[in-house]
Amino acid sequence: MINKVFKSTRPATLVVSILSTFLGIIIAYRQGYVFTYHMWDLWRIFLVIAAAVLLQAGMNMMNNYFEDDIQEESDGLRNLNFLGRTRSHLEILIFKVGITFFAITALISIYLAFYTGFQLLIIELIGIFAAYAYAGEPINYKKYRLGSVVSFIMMGPLMAYASFFVFSKSFSLQPIVYSFTLGLFIPAILLANELRDYFDDKDRGVLTLTVRIGYEKGKIIYYSLIAFAYINTTILVILKYLPEISIIVLSTIPLINEIVRCIKSDKRKLVPITAMIYLFSSIELFLVLILTK
Repeated sequence: MINKVFKSTRPATLVVSILSTFLGIIIAYRQGYVFTYHMWDLWRIFLVIAAAVLLQAGMNMMNNYFEDDIQEESDGLRNLNFLGRTRSHLEILIFKVGITFFAITALISIYLAFYTGFQLLIIELIGIFAAYAYAGEPINYKKYRLGSVVSFIMMGPLMAYASFFVFSKSFSLQPIVYSFTLGLFIPAILLANELRDYFDDKDRGVLTLTVRIGYEKGKIIYYSLIAFAYINTTILVILKYLPEISIIVLSTIPLINEIVRCIKSDKRKLVPITAMIYLFSSIELFLVLILTK
């Protein structure tokens, strides 16, 4: 049971929240806001990362709960009424754990906002609302084909800026602009998930973006997101908004061959490999930003 609840957090995708959070923290470090008070900064770094991971895990759990899994229904596991839906014991537990994660995130936000300012609390509450509404009723913007867009905004610029603000207590465009470097991997990971599950979702009538527009068009968008992630980084280097050595992130492009292989023969690995390329590229960029301070 615990293992299934853990899997419902979709661990492979949690790298997104960690990287977005680190981006904001690193930018704050470059501007001289981090490690002025060492132990207090380490405590804040821990809380920021914990809140980000819990927020994304809660979002993934809401997605699991509100999905209409025909297998669960056909196996007779859905025999309990909960919040107007017929669900299984496991699904109800997943929902409750997800809500608990949102509550802990809210408590962390209130605690940090006490030291940082009310603006942080507003940002975090918007993030919690968006995380629930990704698949949660009555909003469920995922069914309106807005999942990738809103998730990018929430897990990219919004999360990076919130992490930066915890330390700086001031506005800056840098965390927002920098999140557009490799941030397009975020919706790419979601598209990878849709491509992997395309035929199952189509048979079950789950109207993801890829099901609505077709597999081939979904694949084109997926490849385009990855391509523009690299292009955005290159543009920022050309405009001298990033150090020239940041171009090193292009060294991960050969890994795209593994993506092509996965799409052709092993779609189950598509999400992990996309997340891995995002991880490697981000680590390279982070090291550049730290070392060129």
